[in-house]
Amino acid sequence: MAIQIHNKKKGFALKMINVLIRVLYFPGKLFSKKPDLLTLKPEKILMLRLDHIGDVVMTSPAFSVLRERFPYSKILLLTDTVGQQLFSKDPRIDEVLVYNWPWVHQKKNNRFTAQRVRELYRLVIRLRREKIELLIDFRGDLRFIALFGVVAGAKIRISNSRCGNSELLHSISDYDVSRHEVERSLQVVECFGETGKHLKPQIYLEGHETPAIRQKLERLTGASFPDKFAVIAPYSSKDVKSWPTDYFRQVISHLSATGYTVIVVGTNEDRDHAVDMIKNISGEVYCLAGETSIRELAALVSISTVIIGVDTGVLHIAACFDVPVVAIFGSTRSVEFRPYSPSAQVLETKTCQCNQFMHDKCDYSINGYAQCLSQLKPSKVIEAIEEIQQNRLV
Repeated sequence: MAIQIHNKKKGFALKMINVLIRVLYFPGKLFSKKPDLLTLKPEKILMLRLDHIGDVVMTSPAFSVLRERFPYSKILLLTDTVGQQLFSKDPRIDEVLVYNWPWVHQKKNNRFTAQRVRELYRLVIRLRREKIELLIDFRGDLRFIALFGVVAGAKIRISNSRCGNSELLHSISDYDVSRHEVERSLQVVECFGETGKHLKPQIYLEGHETPAIRQKLERLTGASFPDKFAVIAPYSSKDVKSWPTDYFRQVISHLSATGYTVIVVGTNEDRDHAVDMIKNISGEVYCLAGETSIRELAALVSISTVIIGVDTGVLHIAACFDVPVVAIFGSTRSVEFRPYSPSAQVLETKTCQCNQFMHDKCDYSINGYAQCLSQLKPSKVIEAIEEIQQNRLV
């Protein structure tokens, strides 16, 4: 199985590390007995998804598989702070553990500080005390498997082949770049039996959360809950995924002119940009960037008429509720990361000249935006919105 790391230096380093691991583990492999995963009854299971919120959401069908397959096991999820907020009330999960792994391509959270190293040490010690029997890493990350599996003492370790590391694993699925992330996550747990019916990403909202966000929206607009409203999600963790601000302004203007209440969402970091984006656009247009928790955002998305955005977690949250989505892609591979819902329309020019597997910068940018995204004009998005509106009226 080929390592799916497309940075050549990292890929070479991983191959060398895998060779070293193979040599070290070879004697043990000769005498170890492969566990029978079909009859396994682990007391404690650790699911691992230290990644962007969209990736965690796309993994959620596998949560259902594991809960159904192991109804009496204690199932823990290790994710970041945002993932903890979104899945802490999930009935499939008994406990959510938190660690904010640094990611160099994020605007924040991109350094291993002394404090973060101490937190990592305490987490590994905590996991050793938990005596985790089964570790399932959905990212296929050698670092995670080594730290939270081998060092933390997990007896059985399951993952995919993205980074190789087969010597550390008791079951390894093929990391197929032609398949969607939802399907790849389900492949990881196929070693326990059939997974076919669990295809839909899921987020569980409590009964009070939707009425609460309705009230918040009514206070914001000073009117009763709108008949139709659109959520605009222009922001991602990577600037290379951005769509031109002026294009969004044209789409927002069209929505407002056709009777939509429009809500722009994002983080507190995005707020100033979002306020500037909607400046001087007439109608019911508001900014909620930085003013909702992730659970409030999920509740807002669940009752929206339509979501328009770039490749970001908001679109994957919308897929959980089958809300109509217009997804603007270009610099990332939609075959792998599109919103996994029949209600999602993916718009892309398919003209990206960069390495979409790395998608961290564009060598052919136009006015600071990736060329492939700049070539996707607002008229195409407006056409998709009108089609959704027409289907809604039929």
